[in-house]
Amino acid sequence: MRRHRAVLVAAALAASALTGCGSGGDDTIKIGAIAGLTGQFVTAEVVKTAQQVFDDANEAGGVNGRKIEYIVKDDAGDPQRTAQVARELADAGVVAMAGSASFTDCDVNDAFYRQARISSVMAVAATPKCFQTPNIAPVNVGPFTLMTAVLLHASQKLKDKKICNFTVVLPGSEEAVKVALERWEQLSGQKLVINDMTVPQSGDLTPYLLKAKQAGCDAVLFNPAESLVVPWLQAAKTLGMDDVDFLLLAPAYTDGVAKAVGGLGLNVYAGSEFEPFTSDSLANKGWRATVTRADAQATAFSQGGYLAAKFTLEVLETIQGEVTRDSVNAALRDMTPIEDPMLGTPWEFGPGESHAPNQGSKIVRLTGLRWVVVDDTFITVPGA
Repeated sequence: MRRHRAVLVAAALAASALTGCGSGGDDTIKIGAIAGLTGQFVTAEVVKTAQQVFDDANEAGGVNGRKIEYIVKDDAGDPQRTAQVARELADAGVVAMAGSASFTDCDVNDAFYRQARISSVMAVAATPKCFQTPNIAPVNVGPFTLMTAVLLHASQKLKDKKICNFTVVLPGSEEAVKVALERWEQLSGQKLVINDMTVPQSGDLTPYLLKAKQAGCDAVLFNPAESLVVPWLQAAKTLGMDDVDFLLLAPAYTDGVAKAVGGLGLNVYAGSEFEPFTSDSLANKGWRATVTRADAQATAFSQGGYLAAKFTLEVLETIQGEVTRDSVNAALRDMTPIEDPMLGTPWEFGPGESHAPNQGSKIVRLTGLRWVVVDDTFITVPGA
């Protein structure tokens, strides 16, 4: 009998650890995040800004009298480490994740988050899996919706007719890229003149630009990491492609790119993840004040950290009673969509099997050595 009772107690403790119920009895509400604090892809400004949001909330009294304990784990961009730290956070009793900015998190931890019933309000999502799981809802647009958005800008605003695509396809993203391009074709009624999805992540890019020039492309979509943007545009200038509209995604929208190639005089456009971070607009006022107090870098990534933490707090404040993993999950899935001036569409987690709530982007143009907002309205991609 005693042995049977001990087994029942052990099972109850295991279930409590799995659902995060243990954190309900603590003095704090534990929120986790995974980011690259070291390694090749450093996203420290994301969690630094999110931490400031939670610190500000704690100074104001916390959530229903309880303080937020923000636990950030560095995965250094290593998939094995990404898996390990997710389990460390679960063991620590986090009731949810908020502000994660790891490029391996979604692919590595999707199954674990489902098993452990952990929901993640992700700050920076880049892989298809981040938008295809019931347990993760990113606040950023992501590369696939951005592809559709910048193509819509070319066809609707710039009136380009011969639009070409040259894509670096990362492992696992080919289908998502195809869907993004098909969405534009359905919405615009146009077809790509060239759709080349064989561009390598390194090497000479001139042959691809020559292909675009020979085909008479009046707009060219390219989706590289920041390191490829500068040689791409420099090669285009050498080939005399001054009359082509170059369409880029959020990784190209940086101060470094502007300073490096802004003097070339090319027609260069990029899509933003949120309200453009280089804009001193009223929409950015709260984020800019927060990122300054946090002494973090003002980037689109830090915008994601700010919004992920802000939205998480708004949802936590709706919970009546104990804050546990289960009560947070219920609140996220039953939440009222949140409208924010930094986003083109309301953000919500919701009950769906996949989440891509942010479907709006503003377009910026490279003007001199800086990025300038082209239109003060968001391009919203319909039919998600």
